[in-house]
Amino acid sequence: MPGMQVALSFLNKMLGDPELLRRDRDNLLNLFRPGQTVNEMVGVADTVLSSAMGDSVPGADPSRIAQLLRGEPPTIIEAQRAVVRRNLEREEPFGMTFAWAPAYDWELTVWESPPTDISPGWITVLIKGRYPSDQQPVTGKDMDKKWG
Repeated sequence: MPGMQVALSFLNKMLGDPELLRRDRDNLLNLFRPGQTVNEMVGVADTVLSSAMGDSVPGADPSRIAQLLRGEPPTIIEAQRAVVRRNLEREEPFGMTFAWAPAYDWELTVWESPPTDISPGWITVLIKGRYPSDQQPVTGKDMDKKWG
């Protein structure tokens, strides 16, 4: 299982339960606040990952997962942060699903389904990027190296 799928499984656990989003809204709003740097956000998530990842994904290394998240381009991380933040600001936050797919360059696709009589509203965030061990052909950097 590629590391990005493991990293995103934690986000799905944290943001995929609308009841949890309502209950922990203040803490989550702080985690995804505007102006938060990538390192600050991932640092906080790393602390949470350390306590939660072992149970949710056996064998996952929380520090390695946090390093993969740091490897995403800042614009992609900021766009994800903004989607999460805006969802948390709703009166009734929607559940969220995050997914990763391999791709040549980084891209982000977001879609949102409104609530209906038979299902709650939901947001899906698809992140595409290289495998962590693949070097970017222009810079020669691995995905888990820091962006400039």
